[in-house]
Amino acid sequence: MSAQAPAPDVGTADVVAPLGRASVAAFDGFLGRPDESGSVITEERSVQLDEASAFPVEAVAAVDGWGLQRAYVPEVHGGGLGDVFVPMMMIRRLASRDLTVAVAHGKTFLGAVGAWIAGGPIAADMADIVLAGDPVSWGLTEQGRGSDLSSTATTAAVGDSIRVTGTKWPINNATRGRAMTVLARTGDAGPRALSLVLVDKHRVDAGTLAARPKVATHGIRGADISGLELRGTRVERDRLVGAPGHGLEIVLKSLQLTRPLTTALSLGAADHAIAVATAFASGRSLFGRSLGELPTARATLGTAIADALLAEAVMYAGARGAHRAPEEMSLVSALVKFLVPDTVDLMFRDLTPFVGARSQLIGIAGAGGFQKAARDNRVVGIFDGNSVVNLNMIVNEFPSIAREGEQVDVGRVVADFAFDGPADAWVDTASLRLVTKRGTRMLRALPGLVDLLGSRPAASPARRIAAEADRLVRAAGAAPRESAPSAASFDLAERISLCFGAACAVATELASPERGSAPSEVRLTAVLDRIAVRLGLHPSTAASGSAAALADLAFEEAGRARSVSMLDGWADAA
Repeated sequence: MSAQAPAPDVGTADVVAPLGRASVAAFDGFLGRPDESGSVITEERSVQLDEASAFPVEAVAAVDGWGLQRAYVPEVHGGGLGDVFVPMMMIRRLASRDLTVAVAHGKTFLGAVGAWIAGGPIAADMADIVLAGDPVSWGLTEQGRGSDLSSTATTAAVGDSIRVTGTKWPINNATRGRAMTVLARTGDAGPRALSLVLVDKHRVDAGTLAARPKVATHGIRGADISGLELRGTRVERDRLVGAPGHGLEIVLKSLQLTRPLTTALSLGAADHAIAVATAFASGRSLFGRSLGELPTARATLGTAIADALLAEAVMYAGARGAHRAPEEMSLVSALVKFLVPDTVDLMFRDLTPFVGARSQLIGIAGAGGFQKAARDNRVVGIFDGNSVVNLNMIVNEFPSIAREGEQVDVGRVVADFAFDGPADAWVDTASLRLVTKRGTRMLRALPGLVDLLGSRPAASPARRIAAEADRLVRAAGAAPRESAPSAASFDLAERISLCFGAACAVATELASPERGSAPSEVRLTAVLDRIAVRLGLHPSTAASGSAAALADLAFEEAGRARSVSMLDGWADAA
């Protein structure tokens, strides 16, 4: 497949400025259908490259040609980034075709975001690199050091210039990338011992760089997961990203934005899987009836869709929180990053036996990418802090979660989730904090959000979840402070994340233009029933009715070439 020029009838990045909701549809149209041979990404080609562990060169070039990289650069620096949910939706659309392409392209945002937080001249230099379509990687991890960034061994000796020595591995786009934002040691010890340095391969002695080989991975096989060795590489002193010694702080604040963004990858994988499963259930005959007519099959499919809708609402809440409550993002980003990939992985585990042999086969039209999407999603849980890291962050926030504060304005929360609100400017990064004062307003708002449901069917499971959330918050306040969190603390953190998800789902539906409609009732009831089952508040059989109703809604939407979504109306609401 050759790289394609953007088709003029769907819009290109250079005629959509700033990049807003309309650009999501334009990008989606540009990508085309994965079952059509002329599309930018076809399922057949995607699977072929994955089997060969080959980088998707043509697809990434085509996406560059469209100009998706503009969505990674804030408007103030010459890009099109305002509302962070716009690039999240674009990455979701890309990942629904091929998560490897989305990972390869979207990683540049992760590598660049520290410059947007640091500000100053380095941000302008970073913008030039990104807008040129050149990949930027994020050099955080090192072999043998896991997720412990404080043990970073790479050094940066700062004098008239900066001399960087060390090896970063495994890093996405380490070899193919033009630049790498490197976390390096500039001091002996303490929280101010680390700094960030921008290493632009176009501006350094190539002889001081050595690529480490690509790593074979279970998912995203074609991605450039490799390493870079820096052998006394000299860069200009003004290549520091932020002040000396502020590297770890900038990284931790960057993660508050990148963690929600990476969940768009999981949503793309979920979209792919639900489409395959819905089509399979509609077309598969069993005992003289379509699979979709059998009650057990409808309940299984509906349960999977409910998990996908929960993930969608939580992803949306992460974006809204970044703009409307940035001071809470240290906790919210961890809740979002844990819950979404975990929930989508659970969805894949449930759908795999449902789809049967097609879940493992490659040469089946319309289903060959299922096994790839399932493998790819498992990698998402590792990006930007794995599930254990995120659960640990939630545990560390237990005192803040349990701390009593002022009453939450529930109406304000719903308004902040409104689909038709004004377009958001880039995040107020100065308001990001390393620790919250009172956890997240979403947990505190849950009782009030439930009250707004009134006598709607969804109110019944919502009330049970709210009562459980109150118990869990009190348990968090009483939990012992531990140097290493126990299994009980991790379990408590996981349950709190599900209650957070319930609040996100209720707020999203209440803010929807479709609130109170029949589809809205079906969606929200199924999602809350599913959360109640996962919390052990009622048996799975109690949720089978709402799950089957959700499956029926999915079949109706599929007949109109649409999918069930908590975000119906978002693209048209502005």
